[in-house]
Amino acid sequence: MRLMSPIAGGEKAIRLLQACAFFSGRDAIAPIDLILLQECLWHDAESRNLLQQQIDILMTGHAWQQQAMLNKLGAITQQRLHIQQQQSDKTALKVTRLGGMFSRKPHYELPPEVQSPTVTLLLQKPLKLHDIEVIHITFERQALENWLEKGGEIRGKLNGIGFALTLNMEVDAAQHLVVRDVSLQGSRLSLPGSSTPENMPTEIRQQLSALDEEWHQQHNRFSEQQKCLFINEEWLGRIEASLQDVAVQIKQAQQC
Repeated sequence: MRLMSPIAGGEKAIRLLQACAFFSGRDAIAPIDLILLQECLWHDAESRNLLQQQIDILMTGHAWQQQAMLNKLGAITQQRLHIQQQQSDKTALKVTRLGGMFSRKPHYELPPEVQSPTVTLLLQKPLKLHDIEVIHITFERQALENWLEKGGEIRGKLNGIGFALTLNMEVDAAQHLVVRDVSLQGSRLSLPGSSTPENMPTEIRQQLSALDEEWHQQHNRFSEQQKCLFINEEWLGRIEASLQDVAVQIKQAQQC
């Protein structure tokens, strides 16, 4: 079997891409033309399969910045969580630890501003407790003080109504009260009147908006390149699906 030299193969590939661009009405080679490399840059079945895999990764992950946009979205999400954590620390009810740092069984007391016989605490994010969507819990102050001092079972009225029900509640390392649902997702508790954490900080909203604009630019680039005479429709569908997956994740982040 006669093998084509790497230089000759590369020259053939460039001519093929240039021809594809020309007959598709473009002045320059576009990312979508690179799909045609699978027709010339291989010499056996193994190298062909490897080349097809790499082209697939390129087209559905990188040619229109799909993975780069997802990486940016991940960084924005982490920044948002960090900001929300800082806000949560500022607004959550903080109890006072009593006794030494190395006490075998730590106990706590409520801050001095909590004086009423009943105490209503707001969940910083709603949780489903006992099959009820809960936004606040009402406690008997004496029962809450006993629990902070001695531990054991704690009960509260979900949304302030009905009978007091048992709760999975704890004091976290920052000395904030945290209530958890059956999946152990937690929400810190705040006194009414405390400013609640901003659901979508302005800087995060702006970054997501810029990312959404970048997505539209990339999608427009792809749309302009779709008029390609030599590319199978299946490829166009797979690329479109990869871009739409990015769009869905951006929209979900904007709506949270």
